[in-house]
Amino acid sequence: MNTGTTTTPFDPIGPLQLRVMNHLWKVGSATVQEVMNALNALSPAKPLAYTTYLTVMRNLAKRKLLDQRKTATKRHQFVCAIAEDDYKAAVVKQVFRDYCDNDLVRLNRLLGQPGATTAA
Repeated sequence: MNTGTTTTPFDPIGPLQLRVMNHLWKVGSATVQEVMNALNALSPAKPLAYTTYLTVMRNLAKRKLLDQRKTATKRHQFVCAIAEDDYKAAVVKQVFRDYCDNDLVRLNRLLGQPGATTAA
């Protein structure tokens, strides 16, 4: 019996998860330590702990966005399980469907685009 909502790999992810994914899409694979060092270097005033990154990356693995492996040195190595364009296209399509009911006029109106008039 399913008592909660199910999460698909195409559900939008949070800001830190997206930062991690963007880094891994760029480098291909990395350990938690490598991701932490790279992302903390971008925000030295607000460094996050190793355990924070490990939790985020394990959650991304549970959502099937990353594959997790242990290296010979028992480090956690993560590899992208989905291509960046495939994930982002699926999220945009889902948002378009969920928030705009697949209506381009409605999307344009929400984005404040020229020509965003109501359909006749």
